[in-house]
Amino acid sequence: MIQMNKKERMKAMLEKGPIDYLPCQLDFVPYREKCLIQELKLSPAEFLEWTDNHFYCVFPLSEAEYYSSGSAEDFEKIVLAESRGLIQHDPDNQILFDSWGIGWKINTQGVWASVHPLAEPQSFDSYAFPNPEARGMFDHVGGEITAKSKEFYVVGLQHILLFERAWTLLGYENFMTLLSTDLKFVETLLDGITEYNVKLALRFVELGVDAVRTGDDYGCQLSLQMSPQVWRKLFKPRLANIWKVYHDAGVLVMHHSCGNVETIIPDMLEIGLQMLHPLQPFALSLLKIAQNFGDHLAFHGGIDTQKILPFGKPQEVKEAVRECIEILGRNRQYVIAPSQEIMNDVPTENIIALVEGIREYH
Repeated sequence: MIQMNKKERMKAMLEKGPIDYLPCQLDFVPYREKCLIQELKLSPAEFLEWTDNHFYCVFPLSEAEYYSSGSAEDFEKIVLAESRGLIQHDPDNQILFDSWGIGWKINTQGVWASVHPLAEPQSFDSYAFPNPEARGMFDHVGGEITAKSKEFYVVGLQHILLFERAWTLLGYENFMTLLSTDLKFVETLLDGITEYNVKLALRFVELGVDAVRTGDDYGCQLSLQMSPQVWRKLFKPRLANIWKVYHDAGVLVMHHSCGNVETIIPDMLEIGLQMLHPLQPFALSLLKIAQNFGDHLAFHGGIDTQKILPFGKPQEVKEAVRECIEILGRNRQYVIAPSQEIMNDVPTENIIALVEGIREYH
């Protein structure tokens, strides 16, 4: 079989054509990636070759959570974003305020929304939604997409979409209370958030992405965070409006949602979901998901980051890789990947075993 580059492999896989091997994608929290590169004594280019990652991901500078790890590279983005008037940096309290006014704590452990601008209900009266057409949102990308798209599958990241945007604005407890007490207010807020994201979707299309990964954590460990009926009323139609922009432009729709979202997968398929991410094996049954939806859906993820990667032995990691490829990759519609970003608690020997397992079984 003719050897493919990463973009060719992704496109052929999604078109259900022959591929030389399954693609993979290993995402890390920035601090873990930095430490790992140092431990392995690799250059960034050598590290990219070692992981064999297939995606080149882009995000708007207005979304400060993407560069809140405190690294030198993140600080460059902070300076650029602040110079464009897209965010505000509070160095004394180590907080980045994004274009929505949400405060993200600068830390190495992950993403943490620590300031909620609409925590007081009356604050909505004077609240101004951000401008999705603001200039400079992709200035950090420059001309890289044209060059990268020849080899990589270019994925736009549109996380913190509807549910998560609403609760990070209001505070989680406030928003969940309003789901039961004031649906009119919730729908007004979600309409404004949806309008913003529809326009942002148009910008991703203009940028030339191959796919988008929208994100909203609808699931908990055992079930949804709300009833399926509430999800269908509030989020399904608004999600459909955003995804329609991508379908009309021929851009693949991926969606990230942690936890057990099994009950709404048919709904997401109905409105255009094409790839589901991240598939947590201790939150739902990978076998059941593959059997029920594998003929209609591509998968991304599945290799456990709750127990196996941080606490298992290297051989257990390799076995988890093999099982995920057998189950989720049975139709060759699978991006081999962990079920979340690789966090700071994952030991180096298990990351090495993960890469070795992927190479052995893909």
